[in-house]
Amino acid sequence: MKSFRSQQIARLHHELTLSPRRLRLHQIAGIIRTVSLIDPKREYPFSFVAYQVTGFRPRHAKDDKVLPGKDIVEDLVDLADALTSAHPLPVDAVGRASLDLEQIAARFKVSAKTISRWRRRGLVGCWYQSNDAAPRLLFSQRAVQSFVCGNMDLVRRGTAFCLMNEDERQRIILRARELAADGQSSLHSVTTRLAEETGRAVETIRYTLRRFDFDHPKQALFDLFETAKSQNVSAIIRDAFHAGESAATLARRFDKSESDIRRIVHESRIAQFAAEPIAYMPNSEFDAPNAQSIIMAELPSIDSDAGDESLMNRIPTELPAYLCELYRTPLLSAEEERHLFRQMNYLLHTAEAARLVIAASPSKATPAHAEEVDRRIERATAVKNRLIQANLRLVVSIAKRHMAGDRGLNLFELVSEGNVALIRAVEKFDYSRGFRFSTYATWAVSRAFARAVPEEVVHSSRYRTGLDEVLYATSDRQTIPMQVDDSRDHVRATLADCLADLDARERLIVQRRFGIGGDEADGKTFDEIGREIGVSKERVRQIEMRALQKLRVSLGEGGAELLAG
Repeated sequence: MKSFRSQQIARLHHELTLSPRRLRLHQIAGIIRTVSLIDPKREYPFSFVAYQVTGFRPRHAKDDKVLPGKDIVEDLVDLADALTSAHPLPVDAVGRASLDLEQIAARFKVSAKTISRWRRRGLVGCWYQSNDAAPRLLFSQRAVQSFVCGNMDLVRRGTAFCLMNEDERQRIILRARELAADGQSSLHSVTTRLAEETGRAVETIRYTLRRFDFDHPKQALFDLFETAKSQNVSAIIRDAFHAGESAATLARRFDKSESDIRRIVHESRIAQFAAEPIAYMPNSEFDAPNAQSIIMAELPSIDSDAGDESLMNRIPTELPAYLCELYRTPLLSAEEERHLFRQMNYLLHTAEAARLVIAASPSKATPAHAEEVDRRIERATAVKNRLIQANLRLVVSIAKRHMAGDRGLNLFELVSEGNVALIRAVEKFDYSRGFRFSTYATWAVSRAFARAVPEEVVHSSRYRTGLDEVLYATSDRQTIPMQVDDSRDHVRATLADCLADLDARERLIVQRRFGIGGDEADGKTFDEIGREIGVSKERVRQIEMRALQKLRVSLGEGGAELLAG
């Protein structure tokens, strides 16, 4: 049951559920009209809300309390949802101009999460059903137009939104470190300042910073009480300089001269070189007298792929466009692969040798020494990127094999996790042992997939029994014999009887999750169901757990054992 912010609207919900269903369309129209009239920053008497929705005023004056406009809007959106989820409206009532979540997201070029936030701001949606099909959350053209007209700035910001890339994320983290060092003592003050400077939402900035602190506890910006930790100003200046900030800009920002900025950058870089060894895979041939000329020589290019046409024929047709692009990068032969790995590690070996010279006498190190180390690391990184690029399709191939075993897995999550494992594998691979890199990378990526199975798969596997279709195949609701020879009609009838104990949303989620009562043989993921009904995948998981718990209680001990698998 919905939890309303106002007791008056909760009582109104109870009264409307008792009213004749023929009045439901009139009531929904009244809700949409009322939401368009409410200013979230003002307050309104409950009698005004009740009259706009029903055409009647409260009988008792004591019920006519003043309510905040923001609470009224959220409660009315929930009211429309609650009234129609229990008894969906006929789909003919909304007309052809109705839109579902995906259509609205496509029209305004926003995410499903943004649509969910819009709903809290007044985008009214209702549940509709056609014949025996499952209920669907739809938005009438009138409701969409009313919301857009009243929230032009919000919609404009949403349509202008773009995902934060890694460069922007790093700039935000670096700027947050500067603000913390400059006296901004709390997470709130830093996020507010950054939101003003970047145009990003405060919550987006807050999430980015807290995520960084969680992933990098040793470099965390804030403690558990959201108070800024002390920062190393020299390290901040060094990172900002290497991120592309000019010495003049940093001088103005930190109230120092340009020569002071360059000195700080140099000293900080030298201290970093002295403290942090450069990791690589050593080999005795790196110390040979002619190592430079042999290892750094250009290797003749070998045509690994016989023509673009042959390459295009091997690209899987079911992959998204940007993953198909990976197949345009030619594979490396064994000779090319060994040559590149040897080059990468040799460059890091020479960079480490130059670093040791700096570490031996930091006070005598010049900017030229530091630049030499950086130059060799950059050349090694370019070689590493070439190796990674040539092996990205291997990650996709392994991810697809894992997908075949469980539909609950998400291809993009697997590919992302696999790419991280591939980068680590490139750094740790010892070419001198004579094995192909693909052998080592396949093992490393597969191990990463085994460790990082998505959360929804863990939860779904907990409830999948292999007998989902006959889960409730018995006429006795308290005992479930392990028999699978019941007729299909009897199974479906009993299953429908059991699902009747659930409310509309719980029933819908169980049906979608286990592929019950529809054309699809397999269930959907939490993310797919969440996009369909307008909630997060975590909320879908919570509702599914609640629904399964209800079924356990209803079915008794035997049913609980079967549900648990």
